[in-house]
Amino acid sequence: MTQFPALLQLLAASSKKTSSPLPLLIILVIAAAGYFFFLRPQQAKAKAARQAQGGGYEVGDEVQTVGGVVGTILEIHGDRYTLLTGSTGADGSLKGAQPTRIVFVRQAIARKVQPVVDPAADTTVDVNEDHDEAEEA
Repeated sequence: MTQFPALLQLLAASSKKTSSPLPLLIILVIAAAGYFFFLRPQQAKAKAARQAQGGGYEVGDEVQTVGGVVGTILEIHGDRYTLLTGSTGADGSLKGAQPTRIVFVRQAIARKVQPVVDPAADTTVDVNEDHDEAEEA
């Protein structure tokens, strides 16, 4: 019977002890700070990248795909882009790489490419054409 009063004293002593909410509060503050300083900016950056990918492309733009194919957008049908790759000479001749039509989905378009401009002639110059002329010389 001596165990029962001892058990009651132990329960009474443990019920009087109150734990401080400070450690729990510190953990919550650290978790909230981690969310606002690390996770939220990464999510915003990823969302902006998803919106920028495939956005703002129009027919006639020169683009590069994720595979490295460079071409001019001929048609846009929903999420499918038809690109014309290769080159034609200034006179319309098929000098250099033969033009080819390839269909890509929007996610395959990596970025818009600025055409190479010849400062002397103020006209757009195809990179393949310059390479072919250098080989002939």
